[in-house]
Amino acid sequence: MILCSNGQNIYPEEIEAKINNMPGVSESLVVERSGWLVALVYPDYDLSTHGEVNNELERFRALMEENRVAVNHRLAAYEQISEIVLFPTEFEKTPKKSIKRYLYNILPG
Repeated sequence: MILCSNGQNIYPEEIEAKINNMPGVSESLVVERSGWLVALVYPDYDLSTHGEVNNELERFRALMEENRVAVNHRLAAYEQISEIVLFPTEFEKTPKKSIKRYLYNILPG
């Protein structure tokens, strides 16, 4: 749970479930950075056309921005995602396949 500055409780798993159902998303993790919610997303590279890497990254960035706008329409104002950051690898998981959140809460903003 994330406690935002206005005292609202934010449950990142609920937001992640919405993001994970968006096109091009393999898995996601919502973290708080400097008072803003940021979604780390490991893209579904199966959607790649196997073209030039820079073109693929730009295509995924554009798709993630569309996803951010779409998911924010479904969230309360205090739950809004300020940015989606493409993550280069799958998130490290426990033996029960849960993401090890503590590893990603300490990443620099």
